[in-house]
Amino acid sequence: MHPDIFTPGTCLVIVLLCCLTTNAPLTGKHIFKDNHNWAAFHLAEKDNLREIEINEVNKMLSCKDESRGFFTYECEHCGITKTVLFGCNSRICTNCGKNHTDKWAKSLGNALFNVPHRHAVLTIPDALWPIVRRNRFLYKVLMDAAIAAINDKISYKHRNGRLTAGAIVVLHPFSKRMSNNPHLHILVTEGGFGKCGRFIHQKIIPFNAMRKTWQYQVLTQFKAALPKTRGFVLGIWNLHLF
Repeated sequence: MHPDIFTPGTCLVIVLLCCLTTNAPLTGKHIFKDNHNWAAFHLAEKDNLREIEINEVNKMLSCKDESRGFFTYECEHCGITKTVLFGCNSRICTNCGKNHTDKWAKSLGNALFNVPHRHAVLTIPDALWPIVRRNRFLYKVLMDAAIAAINDKISYKHRNGRLTAGAIVVLHPFSKRMSNNPHLHILVTEGGFGKCGRFIHQKIIPFNAMRKTWQYQVLTQFKAALPKTRGFVLGIWNLHLF
């Protein structure tokens, strides 16, 4: 990485000063364009960046640019015209991304069951982080393991068959510092639904029992998905690194 550009805090301070003096709102586009940050990063990390990442950034950088098109409106009475530039519709854009967030939140609100919910966070040990990063399909395996673990746990004490929880699973591939740290945020029902659709409320799920079930599901499904890492995954289990 370019030392002058990516010194912690440097580019952000520059952009903040620029926005304070011009009364312009601070956006992701400012940070990417300032001091040619994106160009330098793209050059330094060209072998690691995926095509979809490059395309989304380029879309975001062209947001509200005339090259994307525009509408021009004219008042029939006074003749004043106003031009409205098209957005990029990229989820990473601080302008257009808000629309995606609002639509997503609304769709989630409509999808929730009218039962008690709670928020849960499921993590994996740092020894597994590089494996997940090299094998991106494991993100889906990780989410499947979470659903399996939750359903296993809420069904354990239910004598009349297996329960199915309602859950919204959100993958976070990175930490707050943007370092590699895959983990899951889950909005899950406090209990589950039986075969007849009746909701069985379970307010308490013991932490240690849930931890063991989560550990079992992750390592079992990772072993199945990546047979060549079977010995490594077993080592994590035996050394109690989870």
